[in-house]
This record gives sequence, structure tokens and C-alpha cells, in this order.
Amino acid sequence: MSRTAVFIIFMLGTFCLEHACANGVPLADRNWQEISSGNFRIKSVLAEEETIELLRHLEVMRASLGDSNEISTYESQVPTIILAVDNHDDYVSIGAPDFSAGYFISDLRENAILIEHTAGSRGIQIILHEYAHYLNKQSGQIRFPRWFEEGNAEYLSYSRVRDQAFEYGMAPQGHLASLNFMSWMPLATLLATDDTSAMNSDDAALFYGQSWLMVHYLRSLPDADQTLPASLARYARLASTGTPPSEAFSQAFAVDLEDFEQALLQYFLRKKFASRSVSVNTALPGFLPQVAKMSRPEAQLALAHMAFRLENFDAAENWFTAVLDDNDLRAHGEAGLGRILGRRGDLEGANKRFETAIYLMAWDFRIWMDYAQYWAQQLSTSYDSKMREKVASRLIESLQNALTISVATPELNSLMGLAYLAKGRDLPAAIDYLETAIEAAPQDQATRMLLARAYLFVLQPDEAIAVAESVLRFEHQANVLTDAAHDVINDAHELRRQMN
Repeated sequence: MSRTAVFIIFMLGTFCLEHACANGVPLADRNWQEISSGNFRIKSVLAEEETIELLRHLEVMRASLGDSNEISTYESQVPTIILAVDNHDDYVSIGAPDFSAGYFISDLRENAILIEHTAGSRGIQIILHEYAHYLNKQSGQIRFPRWFEEGNAEYLSYSRVRDQAFEYGMAPQGHLASLNFMSWMPLATLLATDDTSAMNSDDAALFYGQSWLMVHYLRSLPDADQTLPASLARYARLASTGTPPSEAFSQAFAVDLEDFEQALLQYFLRKKFASRSVSVNTALPGFLPQVAKMSRPEAQLALAHMAFRLENFDAAENWFTAVLDDNDLRAHGEAGLGRILGRRGDLEGANKRFETAIYLMAWDFRIWMDYAQYWAQQLSTSYDSKMREKVASRLIESLQNALTISVATPELNSLMGLAYLAKGRDLPAAIDYLETAIEAAPQDQATRMLLARAYLFVLQPDEAIAVAESVLRFEHQANVLTDAAHDVINDAHELRRQMN
């Protein structure tokens, strides 16, 4: 699954000063609280008033910029989990990249946001940046190029709440400093950047600074609210055909790259970065946050799940193991260890853990979905047809047990479609499950690829091509999904030829 990391570089030497002092208390032993507002919930070690302030800004941004969901983010079928810590070492120990202060990851089960809040309003800017990624993910229409994804999140998140208004698009001093004193990245390099994880701090500072500047400039142009979405959609279509990023940008935005680079420089030198303001009732009627203290095992479980999402399996294993001492949460610890052992190839150990978890808490939906994910993982490495059918049957059994507890989620429908495809039977049912999953979570391209392949199996090449092409419009860079999409398109054209 795709993930996006936010690399917020702390300028002017403040990084070391703010993070040098660790409190020496294990993270799970801190005073954890779960604080909820109408639409958001944060599990936090921050002071209560600091966490409530984060929630307030999230609610104002949501009211200003909109969210298609009418229910709270944490009660959605794909809930949003937010963790906030106040120490960089603790933040990194969970599994976040060192040169970052916020991380957003999303799959069919949940959206997860991890932030580090240290001084002033930095935590507010970071959490709003991550929420901007969430809003982009919710739209599900196209995948934005990385420069726009990150630049737009910076553009929206550098903001302030004023009386009856949410003001955003403000000029961040850190970005202005990096753009003033460092040699800019060539525009062609910026446009081609799709992964920032290997960048050093200087390159990351420039990438985020220049991306912010590009978005600020593009949004300052006449009729930008109408023309920018159309240009981005054209870019996605061009990129899906393999057009190089620079050429795709030039065509989509109808600009010469050299002319655009000069215009961008002149825009920066003028230093007139107008902000935008949206009227909103900043008093937030009904904003009454609910505060609940978290026990040590509850904090350990929350940390274990976040570390697992970030593939920090050693840390996740330690926290899941610690949870085993709590009678109420032991089943979740067992299931978590089962998933880790499954990832490591210890199938016997994984099965024992899951058997124990189900014995202890067979009525828990998440445990059955953990078990289903375990079988789905085994399915991906089962090459013998008899073994595949056996594993697919276990997957279906786990999902059916989950359905006795709760309604189907996008994750459940996607996995059920996968299982039926693997068994090679009742393909119309597989298609129904996959279509239902995509309807609820249109941004999930892996499920789209399963659906495209299913259409081939039922001899519907036109439908297979349409779905595969939608994946290519979303995925700009060559990867496993784009390779699979091209394979489906080629197979569909061959099927057409045979059918005619």
C-alpha cells in the first residue's frame, strides 16, 4: 500500500535544542490520554490543553475546507487513528523517519497519523499538514504528484485561526530561509521527485520549500480554483501514459519550463505571499472535548499497533508482548504477535497465537480481521493450487466469522473478493465484493487491480481495460501495480481479439 511521509526540517538550529532532553520515562509509562471532539480523536502524551488545542484547529480546518464524511473520522468504516508525542526520540522509536515530525499512512483498515509536538504551534502545523493528506486521500480521484501533495499540505497547514475565519497560505519562515540561502533544486528534478525518504536534510528542506512556493504561486494565478484542478487532472492522464514528469507538467499547465522557473523566481523575490481566508464560526458551537485517561496496557497496545503500521516489528513485538500481562487486552496482544510471526514466516507460532486470541475473545471484530490478514498474506505466497484453495477457505472462514460481529468494511469486502478469486469459483460474487470495496474506498488501487483481473476471468475485456487504466491514472511512477495494470490491458486486448 502507498504511504506518504512528511519531512518537516527544523531550521536555524532549533532541532537539537528542543529535542536534546529526554525525560527518561518509557513512552508507555507516560500519562496517556484519549481526547475526543466531534470529528477527531487523539491518543496523546501532551498536556490536556495542548491536545485540545490540536483538536480545535482540526475542527476549524474541517469546517473551513470540508470533508465528505458526515460521521466522525474515528467512527468511519475506515477510521483515522491519531497519536501525538512530545519527544523526538520517542517519535522515532515508534518507527517514524528521523528527519520528520509527522507521518501519514493509509490502507483499507484505517488511516493513521503520528505527530511530534514540541514548542509553540509546530504541532498544530504538523497535524494540519497530515489532515491535508487525509483530505486528498478521501477525494480518491487522482494521485497528485509529490510536489503538489506536499506543497499543498504545507500551503494549507501554515495557518491561523482568527475571529470567525480560518486563514491559510501564510509564508513559513523556515521555507523562506531555505529558499533565500540555498541553491534551488532544478525544476525538472523537483517534478520528477516521488520519494523523499532518501533525501538529506538540505535537499528535503529545498523540496518542501520549493513545493510550497510552486503551490502558492499556482494558487495565486487568476481563476486558480477552476484551472488548477483541471491542470492536475491533465497531468495525471499524461503521467499514466508514461509521459516524463517535466513534459507532462509543461503540457498539462501549458507552460514552458524555463519560463515557469523564471516566473517562480520573480514571484519569490517579490515576497508578496497573500494568504487566503475562509469564514467559519471559530467558536465551534458544541466543541466539548471528552477526556479519558489511558491505562498503561492501553497505551502499549496503541503504540504496538502504530509501530506495526510503520513496519517497526521489533518495537511492536515488545509492546504486544507487554500487553499479554493484561487480562482484558491479552487477546489483542496475542493477535498482534500472530501477525508479526506470520510476517517472519513462523507459521506454527503464528497459528498458536491466533488460536489463543480467538479462544480469549472470539467476539472481537479486529481479531478476526487480523486473522484474515494473516491468511491473506499466506495466500500471496501459496503457489500450489491445492494449498491456495485451502488457504483461501481459511480466509473466507475468518471473514465470515467477522461478519457475525459487525457489518462489512472495505477491508473485509476486498479480502473476500481476493479469496473468491483465489478459489476460482463464484467469480460474480468476487466482483460484487470488490466493487463494493472500491465504492467505499476509491483510492485503493490494489483492490482495483483485483477487480480488473476478475473482469478478465469473466470475459469482460472492456471493463478490465477501464479499471486498469484508472489505476495507471492514479499511479504516476512505474511500480508493481502499474506493471500489473499493463499486463491486464495487454491480456484484455488479446481476449478481445480471440472473442472477435
